[in-house]
Amino acid sequence: MKLTAAWQEEIIRFAQELIRIPGFSGEEGRTAEAVARQMRRLGYDEVEVDRWGNVIGTIHGTRPGPTIVFDGHMDVVPVRDPEAWEHDPYGAEIVDGALWGRGSVDMKGGLAACICAGASVDRAKISGTVMVTATIAEELLIGRGLGKILEGRKVDGLITCEPTGLRQIAVGGVGRITAEMTARGLTAHSSKPHLGDNAIYRAMDAASRIRAMPRRTDPVFGTEVIELVEMKSKPSPGNGSVPDYCWALWECRLLPGETCDSFLQRFHTALQDFPGAEKVTFEPGRIAIDCYTGEHLEHEDFLPAWLTPAEEPFRRLVEQALSLTGIQAEPVIFRACTNASVSAGIMGIPSLIYGPGSLDLAHKPNEHLPIAELLASAEVYAAIIERTGFTQGSEHLSKVDSSSKL
Repeated sequence: MKLTAAWQEEIIRFAQELIRIPGFSGEEGRTAEAVARQMRRLGYDEVEVDRWGNVIGTIHGTRPGPTIVFDGHMDVVPVRDPEAWEHDPYGAEIVDGALWGRGSVDMKGGLAACICAGASVDRAKISGTVMVTATIAEELLIGRGLGKILEGRKVDGLITCEPTGLRQIAVGGVGRITAEMTARGLTAHSSKPHLGDNAIYRAMDAASRIRAMPRRTDPVFGTEVIELVEMKSKPSPGNGSVPDYCWALWECRLLPGETCDSFLQRFHTALQDFPGAEKVTFEPGRIAIDCYTGEHLEHEDFLPAWLTPAEEPFRRLVEQALSLTGIQAEPVIFRACTNASVSAGIMGIPSLIYGPGSLDLAHKPNEHLPIAELLASAEVYAAIIERTGFTQGSEHLSKVDSSSKL
C-alpha cells in the first residue's frame, strides 16, 4: 500500500510529537495521553488505557479473521550527555532527511508508524482484528507491560516495531538473565588482613572461573554472552576494613533450551572444586518499577530465547507483504531482548520484529531515523494488515527448537 502525502505528513508529525515528550520508564503518562488522543482522532474503534498505563487501540475489520498485534514501547532511556548531541535530543528536528532525537529509533518512530498505518487501511480490506499496543517500561522490565495486555487474549500473530532496518526481519531472539553473585567473607582491620577473609578476592576468583567457562554456540543464534557488569562491596566506604561481602552482577544472553535453573547450575558447576564455594551464591536478579498509574510491577529478570519458524503462517504472511512492497528482508536473530521475548518466548504467540532505523544508534547520542525508513515501515505495516486473511488454526509455538532453520 502506497501512503498518500497526507498520511506521510501525519506520520512524521506524530513521530515528532512523541519524540518531544521524554517519557522515561515509569514516567510515560504524557506519552500515553498523546498516543490515546491520536488513536481516537484517527478513528480507532476502541482505545483503552489499562491499570498499568499501557494503551491499547483496536480496529475491527469487516470480515472474520485473525487478531494481529503491532507493538511499540513508549518509554525511552534518559539523555545522560546532552552536550554530545548535535541537535536537541528532544527537539525532533528534521535534518539531512532524518528525524533526530531520543527515541527516534528506539522506538517512537516505529510506534508512530504502526499507529498511523492501522488507521490508514480501508476497513473493507481488513479481516479480523488489528490491535496496536503502546507499552510501558520496556527499557527496564522487558515485555512485562505487553504481557499484561496479552493475558487472556487470543492473538494469532504479533510484530514488535523495534529497529531492524528495512532489509532485515527478526524471526527470533536470544534470551537473557541477570545473575546476582554474592560472596561472603570475614571482616577485619585492613592493617591485619590475615585475620579476615576478603570477600572481594573470593568474588574475583569465582569470576575468573566463570569467565573460563566454555561458551555455548548455536548454528542459528550464535554464541551466548556471559558478561560481568557490576561489583559492590561492604563495608562501604571500605576505609580500614577487609570487606566481608561482595556482590556482582552478570548480564547474560542465552541460547534456545536454556532455563533459569539450568543456567545458574552451570555457574555452580564451574565452582565445584573452588575453595570456599559454599560462601558464593547465585540467584536471578529481580527488577521492579512503580508505573505512572501507581501500580507496582516486579519480575524475575529471566527471558527465554524464541524462534518463529519459516512454516508459521503469520511469518509467511508478513514475508509476502514485504515482497509486495518491493522489500526483500533477510531473516535474522535479534541479539537483544524485546517485548517479543514475552509474547513469543513465554506466551507462545508467533512473533516477529520489524521496524525502521538501526539498533546501532539506540541509547546513543545523535540518535536519528531516516524519514524514508519511517514512511516505508508504515507502508509495510499497512500491507500486512491488508493481508490478514491468512490460514488460521496453526499451533502457537510452545518451544524453541535450536535446530530450526531461518
